[in-house]
Order: sequence, then C-alpha cells, then structure tokens
Amino acid sequence: MAAKTRADLLKRLDPYWKMEAANVLLVPAFLVWLADGKVGWITLVPLAATVLLLVIGALYWWGKVRQLRGAGSGFPALLRRLGAWKTPALVLTLAGCATALAGWWVPAWSAGLADRNVATVCAVLAVLEYVNYYHRQLQHFDSREDFRRLLSGKGFRRSWLARDLQGIARNARGGAA
Repeated sequence: MAAKTRADLLKRLDPYWKMEAANVLLVPAFLVWLADGKVGWITLVPLAATVLLLVIGALYWWGKVRQLRGAGSGFPALLRRLGAWKTPALVLTLAGCATALAGWWVPAWSAGLADRNVATVCAVLAVLEYVNYYHRQLQHFDSREDFRRLLSGKGFRRSWLARDLQGIARNARGGAA
C-alpha cells in the first residue's frame, strides 16, 4: 500500500513544479496582455512579488518530488534557502500591496485603469501565493481528500512547505522530526 500511496502522491505532485515554473512566464505575459502592454511601476512591484513566490513554489515542488523519489539529498539545504526567503517574500508582497493601492490613491502614478487593475490582481495573487506556501494550503481542488476536509469544516491545513520548514527547524534544535 505504501508504494501505491507514494506513486499516487508522486503522480499528483510532479506536475506542480512544472506548472509553477511555467506560470513564472505565463502569468506576467497574460497580465501584461490584459493591460494591453500598458503597465507602469505600480504593476511591476506586485508582479515581482508574484513571480518570486511562483519561483519559490516551483523550487519547493521540484525538491519535494525529488525527495519522494529518493533523490532529494539536497532537500534540507533547499528548504533552508526557501525558509530564508520567507521574510523577503513577505516584504515584497506587502510592498506590492502598498504599490497597488498607491495606484488607486494617486491615479497619475499609473499607466491607466488597466494598469491599476493588473497591479491589484498581482497583489492579490502574491498574498494568496505567500499564504499558500508559507502558512496554509489554499488549494483544495486537486485532491478529493483535501476537498472533503475543507467541506467538513476542519479548515485549511498547514501548507506542505510550512510543515517541512517546521521539521527543519525542529531538527536544527535537536528535536525529533
């Protein structure tokens, strides 16, 4: 049963890193297209936060899949690096939110309504990605078990990355994994 479970888990998780890596390019291209190419600096800051978090996600899932395949000897080092990016990602996300809001408060700072809309979308995406990776798993549509858990009222579980970072911290303190 364990081999089947691991195989099922790998089948479900392997596309994640590829999807996140593709989104590093596709999300900005799509959002710039939505703004008819008219994006200003108010979009670039929250877009940078979104892209950073997509890169973090791609690296995490790539490492997790390698670990599950037994080829992840460098996974703890990767986790420490991703953990070190938690605060910079939060700062950039908050800066992106502030920048997007500034575009609404001072419309002259933006390249127009589409720019303000795209900046807002980027800021919301960055917040969602940050929470989804570093705190709570927000995605519940790809696993029947996760979806049932959500519908049962048990709430959102800790994200995979948050759990792995907690394990690394526990090991660094000399506690059980």
